[in-house]
Amino acid sequence: MKRIVLYRFHNKIEICQNRLELLRKFNPGIPIYGLYGGKEDEFEFYTLNLVSYFDDIYCIRNQPDEWKWKNSDLAIRLWYKDFGYTIDFDMVHIMEWDMILLDSLDNLYRHIPKDTVGITGLIPLKKIENKWFWIRDEKQSKQWKKLREFAKQNLNFEGEGYGSLGPGLCYPGSFLERYNQIEVPDLCNDELRLPFIVKALGFEVMDTGFFKKWFSKKELKYFNCNNIEISLESMMKQYKKKKGRRVFHPFRKLLDPEMFM
Repeated sequence: MKRIVLYRFHNKIEICQNRLELLRKFNPGIPIYGLYGGKEDEFEFYTLNLVSYFDDIYCIRNQPDEWKWKNSDLAIRLWYKDFGYTIDFDMVHIMEWDMILLDSLDNLYRHIPKDTVGITGLIPLKKIENKWFWIRDEKQSKQWKKLREFAKQNLNFEGEGYGSLGPGLCYPGSFLERYNQIEVPDLCNDELRLPFIVKALGFEVMDTGFFKKWFSKKELKYFNCNNIEISLESMMKQYKKKKGRRVFHPFRKLLDPEMFM
């Protein structure tokens, strides 16, 4: 399978350099592309300092910070529409600047077939709708109803929804090609919208396996989107286990790549 990486970042240049070195260590030779979502007037600075790490860097333009934060799928669609379609690949792996991968992409994603979208923390919406902000909040619930109506009217789809987490996704080129042909409204957020649209377009979806259990305090030690940073101790303890975890989020400190085999 022809894999490429699309690395999402917006600041913290030293952390980005460190993460890209670690990514290269476990995936020598794999093409890495940058998706910059920071301040547009600083794009040249980041390009000059990161050009040696990337095959190319794309800048998200004319969008507010909140849009970039909650719409990674739409940002990736922009990248594909403007540039990504020119690349020969089977699967693009979306790497976040504060996510740690301590194994190769081939190993971590070997269970996800070529034309299947990999989504982290995939769960039927009915199991979390009373607790999850993106559906429990009244304003967000109204947007979800509008998104479902859009899918019914434009995609002839009335299926159920799913919850998910943003880090660690992978998109087959076949999906992005199809996704590029429709205009998806900026409703809800990527964690709710993406799995729903994937199903609406007739694609299979599988869980990456990086996030094991929703609303679990133990899970927060290894992977979360609650801004609770993973400790180096927890990470290394798992890395030393033969069948321990290899993906962590968020971790925002420098790491010595030589710590890992």
